[in-house]
Amino acid sequence: MGGLARQIMVAASLVGVWAVGGMAGVFSPEVLPPVNHVAVQLVALWARPEFLPALLGTLVDSVVGIVIASAIAIPLGLLIGIFPLFERVTRVTLDFGRSFPVVALLPIFVLIIGANATMKITTVAIACFFPILLQTIYGARRLEPTLVETVRSFRISFGLRFYRVMLPAALPYIATGLRIATSVSVLVAVGTEVIIPVTGLGQQISLARISNEVAVAFAYVIYAGLLGVVLSAVWEQVEDRILPWSRRSENT
Repeated sequence: MGGLARQIMVAASLVGVWAVGGMAGVFSPEVLPPVNHVAVQLVALWARPEFLPALLGTLVDSVVGIVIASAIAIPLGLLIGIFPLFERVTRVTLDFGRSFPVVALLPIFVLIIGANATMKITTVAIACFFPILLQTIYGARRLEPTLVETVRSFRISFGLRFYRVMLPAALPYIATGLRIATSVSVLVAVGTEVIIPVTGLGQQISLARISNEVAVAFAYVIYAGLLGVVLSAVWEQVEDRILPWSRRSENT
């Protein structure tokens, strides 16, 4: 049985437990609506005028946040990883930054930027910044000792060493950071939309909850999860094309 089939079986089993539990009265329909009600809303949402703008709002802002985070984190991570002095002087700051919950910054961002899409993109970019940065640092520092000795023996220039040795060695780790960031971006975007009234799936989840449309809220939650899955799948396809050796080594 292939990996995809096993994943579908796990998802189907969870839905089965949900359906059986609902029919047996284990789950309150006000908390966890019946599966068939949510399935109906999954289809009905496409007829609502607010659905596509919300879906695109979350998708576009998540992608823009990843792009901004990558543009800053990758060069900075290479710099820190290549030069040990930068790593030593930034270690405490990085440990503090990656441990700090970005959601706690939302009130400050609202005051400075306002409750708009720019604030959401900023939040997503900060949340994606540290996974990409840390993976890039790991990749830049992780060179095989024999490779380091070979480069040193042949006295290869720094520019050639960077483009032909360091950057290729770091690329699989950068790709891993981007893979993590794709899931984080959707999670943070939806969470921000739930708290702050900004166009997106999270805002619709919040409105459905206020209107006591529990099945609609669950349908939006499922679409938010599917959006994260689709983004990750798209990035894995890109990774397969640009780093085929890395993906093959992970699968063995």
